[in-house]
Amino acid sequence: MKYLMVDNGRVFYSLDGSAASKKPIDQISKDDLLILLKLSISEESFEMDPYSTESVHNAAHQIIYKNIYQKFEDIRLHRVSFEDEKVNLYRTAINRYSSELSEYK
Repeated sequence: MKYLMVDNGRVFYSLDGSAASKKPIDQISKDDLLILLKLSISEESFEMDPYSTESVHNAAHQIIYKNIYQKFEDIRLHRVSFEDEKVNLYRTAINRYSSELSEYK
């Protein structure tokens, strides 16, 4: 599903991937960004239109979308290592607390 899209020189985002619920990127909130971030990590089908200055005519949209696109693309490229790091972090904590619990028994 496409969550970030360029249409007629403007950039839009959608929290559910549908074109019917798209909103202009300059109206994005912190909460919307967090939702999109979680989707970009968890959804294999997460898609965004590529950033280019030729396709985005609105200057504010260019600045916002360029930054969001670069960050999300970087996160998507490192998604596997991010997930592995998260699992290893919790595994260390679980092992440590499990051993502490067994000492008290």
